[in-house]
Amino acid sequence: MSAAIRNIKGAELPDGPPSPGERAHDRLLQPVATVVRGAYWLSLVGLVVGLVGPLVGTKLGLAWGGSRVCAESGSDFGTTGFTGVFRPPAGVDVMVRPSYCTDHADGAQRLFDVLGGLPSLLLALGVLFLLNRLIQGASRQGVFTVRTAKHLRVAGWWLLLGCPVAEVVEAGAHAALLATLARDHAFDADTWLGSWQPPYALVFTALGILTFARVMRAGVAMREDLEGTV
Repeated sequence: MSAAIRNIKGAELPDGPPSPGERAHDRLLQPVATVVRGAYWLSLVGLVVGLVGPLVGTKLGLAWGGSRVCAESGSDFGTTGFTGVFRPPAGVDVMVRPSYCTDHADGAQRLFDVLGGLPSLLLALGVLFLLNRLIQGASRQGVFTVRTAKHLRVAGWWLLLGCPVAEVVEAGAHAALLATLARDHAFDADTWLGSWQPPYALVFTALGILTFARVMRAGVAMREDLEGTV
């Protein structure tokens, strides 16, 4: 198969109106296509409402806009002060993890509170956007195409690089916020690492997506070779 033919077959086709085969491709992508599309549009609506809500004086804004700021400690301690329905039976110890809250947070504390959840939100929105774009392209041009493999690879890299960064930023923000609310917690490398939870599952998922994208790209090349031979 010549290089010219390979370039023609491997080129990305421009977006156009749905073809008769679009329904067949869409059935192959179910049920994830419906779930991703629904979650994508709901997230966009929720993001708009969250940004516009505080401007119009409603309570539908982002949760970070509240007046109460809290940070949970990573240390547990035992207590025997529970009474009534919370009193444990004999021989049972109760471990408590305190949560420090304030209704008079300053600007730095509010910033740390926002950074404690915003990176994960941006990561999730990015994943939904990339998957929605992948599904749209696959529905119109076919599942086993160069474009689909490319979109899948981009989604894999976004998840692989984004999830550790999001976890590191959120752990640092949590440790910094806790240091401003509790006297016995200092903001240093130990507390930062203590708040960090490595996203093993997401990392392995991203590696699997990248591997599948490479396999799909190789399968597309093999199909093009067979079509050129026939």
